[in-house]
Amino acid sequence: MPFIPDLTDPRYLDEVGWFLYHEKYGRDKFGGSYDAERRAYSRMLLEEVANYLAQEPTWLEDKTVVSIGCGCSGDLVTFPSRVKIAIDPLLYVYDQLGLLMPDEVGSPTLYLSIGAEELPLLSDYADLVICRNALDHMHNPAGALKEMGRILNNDGALFVSVDVGGEPTPDEPTVFSTDSLEALLLQEQFEIISCVSDEVPHSAWRHSSMRIIARKKPHNGLTLDKEEILRGYRARLGE
Repeated sequence: MPFIPDLTDPRYLDEVGWFLYHEKYGRDKFGGSYDAERRAYSRMLLEEVANYLAQEPTWLEDKTVVSIGCGCSGDLVTFPSRVKIAIDPLLYVYDQLGLLMPDEVGSPTLYLSIGAEELPLLSDYADLVICRNALDHMHNPAGALKEMGRILNNDGALFVSVDVGGEPTPDEPTVFSTDSLEALLLQEQFEIISCVSDEVPHSAWRHSSMRIIARKKPHNGLTLDKEEILRGYRARLGE
């Protein structure tokens, strides 16, 4: 069954209500509709990620991209990627509220209404994992990062954009410092390729924001012994 939260709980009301508030009243960032604004933010995210990867946006055309904690912001709707997967535990709610958008380019985004701690994706699956303004919304960011590393292939990249400082709130319970965020990435077997701090925060009550590109430390992965399984099966056949 899809997860349907108690929307009287501030943890979920603040998360969902934020999107509904800005859909109704707008923010006058780009003019036009809320959908147009979210598409503009998607294009900005695409350009930002490509820039940090030192690539052109077209580099992503044959790639598999996974966005973790996407909300209903339409992160991937302007990404030209071959495979696009957006993951958020509240996506069923956003869909029921009519807040999801069709894709502008690339393949249609596959939306999975689940948490990030147990991703139903194969290991080494993704070329790029994006976690934009989501890690501090999680109660278990270490578990989420472990899963991001598992699904990321050895040549892939993790793009993290996360606020630091401030006080915990119902929908942003985890407070990072620069040091604690970097330490967590290293703990979860990532190598930090680039790190930019003191960016404008996503949330006004946070002190600043960080942008990090990381890669997981190479590993051989978990492999099953085909011969051992075959020997066991042949024994059952009496051979």
